Amino acid sequence: MEVAIEKTLIEELDEKLKQSEFLGLIIDETVNISVDQKLIVYLKFENGGKAETIFIGNYTIQSGMAQSIYSNVVDALKERGLDVGRVMGLGSDGASVMMGAHAGVGALLKKESVFAVQVHCIAHRVALAASDASKAVQMVANYKRTINSVYSFYKNSATRTSRLRELSATLTDEDMISLKQQCAVRWLSLGKAVSAIRKNWPALIMELSEEAANGNAQSQGLLNIIRSYKFIVLTHTLSDALPVMDTLNKCFQREDVNLGCISPMIQASMAALTHLRHTPGPEEQSFHREYVDGKFKDVAVTEGTEKHVRTFNNTRRQYIEELIEALERRFPHDDLNILKGFDLIFNPDRYPVSCAKPLMEHYGTPKETDGSTVEPLISRENAQRDVVPLLTALRGYGGLNFLTACETVIRELGDIFPDWAKLAKIACTIPVSSVAAERGFSLQNRIKTSIRNRMSEEKVTRLMRISSSGPGLKDFNFHRAAEHFNGMKLRRK
Repeated sequence: MEVAIEKTLIEELDEKLKQSEFLGLIIDETVNISVDQKLIVYLKFENGGKAETIFIGNYTIQSGMAQSIYSNVVDALKERGLDVGRVMGLGSDGASVMMGAHAGVGALLKKESVFAVQVHCIAHRVALAASDASKAVQMVANYKRTINSVYSFYKNSATRTSRLRELSATLTDEDMISLKQQCAVRWLSLGKAVSAIRKNWPALIMELSEEAANGNAQSQGLLNIIRSYKFIVLTHTLSDALPVMDTLNKCFQREDVNLGCISPMIQASMAALTHLRHTPGPEEQSFHREYVDGKFKDVAVTEGTEKHVRTFNNTRRQYIEELIEALERRFPHDDLNILKGFDLIFNPDRYPVSCAKPLMEHYGTPKETDGSTVEPLISRENAQRDVVPLLTALRGYGGLNFLTACETVIRELGDIFPDWAKLAKIACTIPVSSVAAERGFSLQNRIKTSIRNRMSEEKVTRLMRISSSGPGLKDFNFHRAAEHFNGMKLRRK
């Protein structure tokens, strides 16, 4: 029955893909529980003016080299009867094997699809920007090692954790917030770890003090660190700064994220960080109100001299500036001109006519590849002539955003502005995030666990497709699935 359901889903998927003139490709690689190197493939396509993203397959690859990955991608497309020349965008995590200018997967793709653009996942960029800032400031790097040491100290002892929970309940009349581990591959882990440390700090001080009194050297070392002024105030500073980055990351993890989201969210985040650079946030202000006569929450704080305060203030300013600069590096103003062109054209609230230039140059100019010439996708002259009438028409609809503007151009204005309708279809298919692939790997790991590690890859892929691509019960075509099931050989049933 699984096979019959999957076959029904694949047929419906193929019907949709045939209707989409252009495609976007989202790929990522990982290792599963059986230590097999896997490549997950998603396709983004346009369906009636709306963008959809759907799971294609999860493939075992023999090598993590670009040529091997690209060959598997081409085979996956051919399996669905799709031409690689229809791919207009490649979304990935930004690894060099994907983004390499000369031999990366994106470079190989552009040889077959000359108008394709490759995009470094915006959610990955935010995570990398936060990581860059942490590495650049030694105090923050040391802080991350400390909170991981605290996490390990309690994770490895049920007795300590139980005592910490009892102390936290006594002090706050609330259940303890579990300590978290900061992990580079978990995008929001640092913010959660800092929040847990801040809320459990009084209980941590008491529990570690008891451990130290009993002669535990490790607890004494941790106690000396977390009682210091710089650790406590940095905890509160990070509690103000990291939510800005976490909010940005969550925004870019949404399934409906589009080109129009990028610039406004980045600018808003930079403005929030700039404000924090000059003015402490609410958590840091709360710390300063409660820090009186060298004590915080009735605990004597160490290393709280004026010299230590000045040192921290300089470090605090440096960290916020590093965050801002890291965002600027990861989202440079002159980067992705083609994507910005789409954003400016299909966002009706900002219309400089010059925004059409990068689109005209990329899609309206012949491309040379392997000694042959590929004709442009659009007529540059016609598109340039129609840009002002198009923008005027979109203004008349009022209240359009990026997605609704694209849908309007495709469904209602396509006959009048055919070149721009084609560009709107491309805009719908270019992936700006590879979060779908990350969710796909999480789904794979939920299906193929350590106690089910002998499950065949064919079955894993089938279950992944049913879970991720299957419609609701009201929309699924059970009649077609039953026909497939009845048509199978008896031994398959």
